[in-house]
Amino acid sequence: GGDEAALETLWYAIVQALRTIAPLMPFLSDHLWRNLVAGPCDEAPESIFLAGWPKVAPDLVDETLLIEVEEVRRVVGLGHSARQQAGRKVRQPLRRMLVEGARASTAHFEEIKAELRVKELEFGPVEGTYLRVKPNLPVLGPRLGKELATIRAELREGRFEDLGGGSFRVAGHELGPDDVFVERLAPEGWVFASDDGLAVALDTRLDPELELEGRVLDLIHAIQLMRKEAGLDVTDRIVLTLPGSVDDVLQHADWIKQETLATRIDQGDVLGIAKA
Repeated sequence: GGDEAALETLWYAIVQALRTIAPLMPFLSDHLWRNLVAGPCDEAPESIFLAGWPKVAPDLVDETLLIEVEEVRRVVGLGHSARQQAGRKVRQPLRRMLVEGARASTAHFEEIKAELRVKELEFGPVEGTYLRVKPNLPVLGPRLGKELATIRAELREGRFEDLGGGSFRVAGHELGPDDVFVERLAPEGWVFASDDGLAVALDTRLDPELELEGRVLDLIHAIQLMRKEAGLDVTDRIVLTLPGSVDDVLQHADWIKQETLATRIDQGDVLGIAKA
């Protein structure tokens, strides 16, 4: 049945983990091995140190999934980088993110949305971005001499032709990748982050709905810390008291109750919890 399969899976995972940590925790791992393996399994080695390293069966390795998850991690990393640039903490929901250059992670958009707390996620070209090109002065100065001032002005005003491959034509001069520094910037309200062919653009603008949800998540976080400090078990129900200054969060009362295991929300002078 399902319970037996779950227990067998748990047993297998523990046993393989024990074999891995044995060099670092020899006494504990060998004690557990003798109880979990050597005792119940007649043909098992008596000691974990006679069992060898665990081996992965080739047919159990899902290479496609590994590639997908690796790209998901890259997308999420770029999303967090964009959040940090904008000063938006992860508890603050955001409206929209665009992902360019993704190939393997498109099937995991729900996981990416949840990890980065964005409401809308789109895969495709990131439109609206623009290039800012700056001259590499130590390289161009000796080569262009007095013309460098003109090149700098043209680049600053965005009057250049993108030749591709990191090269540009400016005021009749062709500048290669080593001649310039190039940044790809997002329009106002957005933040752009990229790495090795993968790019994200994050809409960092807030509206009243997003701001309220951010406050609710901050409140839930504070209540969870209060539960921990009070020594409550993770399953304990509570009665929650909210001050009048945060009345607007009661629009999300059911959400707050569900996340904090509150059976009731009362109003009072200060934020407080009591075991139900």
